[in-house]
Amino acid sequence: MRNYKLLLSSFAVLLTFNSFAQKDLKEYESYIDQAVKDFELPGLAISIVHNDEVKYQEAFGFENEPKKTPLKTESIFGIASLSKAFTATSVAMLVDDGKLDWDDKVQKHLKGFTLSDEYVASQLTIEDLLCHRSGFGTFDGDLLWYGTDFTREEIVQKFSKYEMTYDFRTDYGYQNIMFIIAGEVVEEVSGMTWDAFVEQRIFKPLAMSNSYTSISQYTKKTSIAMPHVKGELDDLRNYDNSGGAAALSSNVEDLSKWIKFWLNNGIVGEDTLLNAGTHRKLLTLHTSIPPSSFDRRNGIEFKGYAQGWFLMDYDGDKVAHHGGGLPGFISKIFLVPSQNLGGIILTNGETSLPTALMYKSIDEFKENDLETDWAATYLDYKKRYEAYLAKKVEDREVKRDASLKSNIEQDLLVGTYLDKVYGEAEVRKEGGDLVFSMIGSKEIFTSKMTHWQQNTYEIEFKDKFLPKGYLTFNVNANGEVVNLKVDLPNPDFHFYKLDFIRQN
Repeated sequence: MRNYKLLLSSFAVLLTFNSFAQKDLKEYESYIDQAVKDFELPGLAISIVHNDEVKYQEAFGFENEPKKTPLKTESIFGIASLSKAFTATSVAMLVDDGKLDWDDKVQKHLKGFTLSDEYVASQLTIEDLLCHRSGFGTFDGDLLWYGTDFTREEIVQKFSKYEMTYDFRTDYGYQNIMFIIAGEVVEEVSGMTWDAFVEQRIFKPLAMSNSYTSISQYTKKTSIAMPHVKGELDDLRNYDNSGGAAALSSNVEDLSKWIKFWLNNGIVGEDTLLNAGTHRKLLTLHTSIPPSSFDRRNGIEFKGYAQGWFLMDYDGDKVAHHGGGLPGFISKIFLVPSQNLGGIILTNGETSLPTALMYKSIDEFKENDLETDWAATYLDYKKRYEAYLAKKVEDREVKRDASLKSNIEQDLLVGTYLDKVYGEAEVRKEGGDLVFSMIGSKEIFTSKMTHWQQNTYEIEFKDKFLPKGYLTFNVNANGEVVNLKVDLPNPDFHFYKLDFIRQN
């Protein structure tokens, strides 16, 4: 009888524990569900891996909001810069194979490779490509791949004329072009494209059967989380030319396997895909980043970039993480190796909720008794930032003096213009309107020109990801148009660095 009572007692304790765990999970799920509504996201998928098991995996909202197509955990999202860790891993595998060395000069493997600073070009190493210390600023050169028909090879060649922002290896500058170059190195050294290498050396052994290097690989059966730009359904966009920087797409099911790979030190089953030392190197700080005031308020004392991963400390643990962002897609992946914990958050909208849920998930699965409401904190930032942008637009409208007429006849603006890095743009007449196009990306960067004031015209590109912009034409002493400048304020693309010189 005693044993029977003991058994009943133990069973009751077990039921209580499971009920408590389930209650916590429901609260966590309720928190996410409410946050998705508060941020007005079309859809969000999340997966948490802890102690080599998927502890939580769920999808919220819709693949296609207008059609109310439910989002699933197998739904495919563009993962943007989460691609960078796959590129860094590909390079690391070639180092393990003995085909590359971290200190190899890029010019050793890419014949003809150069930069605007020939000395930097001669000294740039494989390692430099992967840790954002090249001397170029954050997002420098991204207009070469975004929406263009330039190939990866053409992008690398065009970037060779781009002026450096910092001294070499002195400052952090987040660089997509360097990762495109790294992908080209993978191709040259391995004898297969970056795409094929990722598929054969990473996707296949990890059984990531629903991950893609191109949207051209989708079929009618593919469950696609459609992008939503500024809350509206957008078309799928092809980012093949971004290669090693941002081309991949996947889902939370496959990316949970990727997380396990990292938490298991590069080992999958009985196979060691990355040597222990190589695995450690990829998660070792290479380029420091000063913590922000937000970081310091939340106990974050160090930040930096490894190779394909950001690093920081949070609540006494080292955290490796990375965000991904493209029009209609924002994502976040994180690893807390000391806690054997990791997670992936994918969305088909454009908010900071994935980062908020990274912090929330770490707190939840470490059972931290912290009071920070991360979703509310980031929602407040979102609202304040939107108000800031609206105020900037309002201020510009106030300062406008539409009575200031252009002193250049419209017919004199028509012609071809050339930026030494990007290439050609044109101003043409269509009916009675002037139209501006950036030729390499004319499908999205084309707009009717509306007079704003003096020799400045307002433009609004077909790409709704970007705000309205302005073209200003400059003349010489003879009244001849010599160039045009693009003023299109946004945090992602450096239109202000373009200088289109009149050609004819």
